[in-house]
Amino acid sequence: MLKIRLCPEQKNLTIIEFEARINRFDPTYVQDWDSWLNVHPDQQAAQFGFVLRKWQACRPNRMRRTKVDNLHEPPYLEDLLTEANPYLRILDDFEIRQSESLSQEKTYALSELWRVFQNLPYQGRAFNGLASVTGISKAVLLLTKGRVGPALDSTVRANLNVGNILTAGNWIDVLKAVNEDIQIFEAKNGITLTMAAPRWAQHLNSGRIYDMALGPGD
Repeated sequence: MLKIRLCPEQKNLTIIEFEARINRFDPTYVQDWDSWLNVHPDQQAAQFGFVLRKWQACRPNRMRRTKVDNLHEPPYLEDLLTEANPYLRILDDFEIRQSESLSQEKTYALSELWRVFQNLPYQGRAFNGLASVTGISKAVLLLTKGRVGPALDSTVRANLNVGNILTAGNWIDVLKAVNEDIQIFEAKNGITLTMAAPRWAQHLNSGRIYDMALGPGD
């Protein structure tokens, strides 16, 4: 199992400190998220690609495009989303705050999503031409509407004090550590993670809220 020392740990924060972390989150990413949540189903693949490219999810590799873009051979983004859908349905009731969300069935779905979204790039040599945990976790954060989070880019990994995450098992270990961190925070403060967030963010899923607490800020 990956050894994880969450730092700074949310469990050691007061409600005021946690709320302040959310409020300093880069507003550009808030706007991107709102656009994603409101996307028309017919535009999902295009918007998915647009947001992930803007978030540099596959850099320095080149990320796949839609069939309409016709920039490379299949699979296209639509194909990856179709392949991912059965596993995303298993995660419809995923809640990072609850240990039962990391059941065998759901961790299997997470492992399969790792496999699917390793294929996000179509060109490049970094990570043997595959997506890293940055791209995979950002893709899953988007497609689960923030239920599975945080997205593990370099900023978040630094704040969690974890190095590079190379396997689905390592990723799931991090999610289990995040779950424990949230549970201790909630027990200590007598409040759910959602209710501890600023009012403007309380409609968001817990994985997204935790992601904002650790992500890039002003």
